[in-house]
Amino acid sequence: MKQTWKKLGSLVSVGILAVSLTACGSTKNEINEKVAQNLYGSSVNVVQTLTQSNPSELEQALEENPNMDDFSKNAFTSWIDSYEELGSFIDYEEVDPQEAIKKDGTNYVVTLKCDFEKRDADVQVVYDIKLAGKSVGFSADYSMAEKMQEAGINTVIGLVIVFVMLVFLSFVISLMKYIPKFVEGFGKKKEAEPVPAPTPVQPAAEETVEEDLTDDQTLVAVIAAAIAASENTSTDAFVVRSIRKSNKRNWR
Repeated sequence: MKQTWKKLGSLVSVGILAVSLTACGSTKNEINEKVAQNLYGSSVNVVQTLTQSNPSELEQALEENPNMDDFSKNAFTSWIDSYEELGSFIDYEEVDPQEAIKKDGTNYVVTLKCDFEKRDADVQVVYDIKLAGKSVGFSADYSMAEKMQEAGINTVIGLVIVFVMLVFLSFVISLMKYIPKFVEGFGKKKEAEPVPAPTPVQPAAEETVEEDLTDDQTLVAVIAAAIAASENTSTDAFVVRSIRKSNKRNWR
């Protein structure tokens, strides 16, 4: 894999040699014939060398060589991404180098029409103003039927997405009628509950104290007997009244 990497780099270095040929008389928009031949031959070699490599080996090379030049990185990555769609390289269509090369600003773009295992593709190799390799790109060719089929599938997918979104929006809008009720119910729960009125304190009922007159009667009888004995009279002549205790504390 190291050899593939180095070979790929050496193939594009042919542009440095071709630079010296640009002074051999050409206008701004014309490409020198020698330059065109060198770029075309270099591009063919790059594509053949690149497409003979196994994508898994190229991935390993990218991991093991972090300092790989930008052109090789781009070429390896482009082929890895396109291999599953295109399959193995078969051949390329040979054309006049002047027809295959176009100038795009300060870049030279070489387009090769190639046959692959699964489908044909245009391979573009881009060089900068100094004719140093910049990038490699693979563009698969699709028939009109395939393009129409792809367009139809995309249209159907788009319509399905729009329909699903409309159904979802209709469902959301239908739920909006419940929002006021929900907000109202939620607000009621948040309202403070009324504080219950304090229960009035009932005055304590006055206890009726029943006087125990048993001891008073005994005392009266004793006193009456004593008085009667001292005056030699009968106790029948005495009128004894009960004495009640007064709660009043004001003395006069």
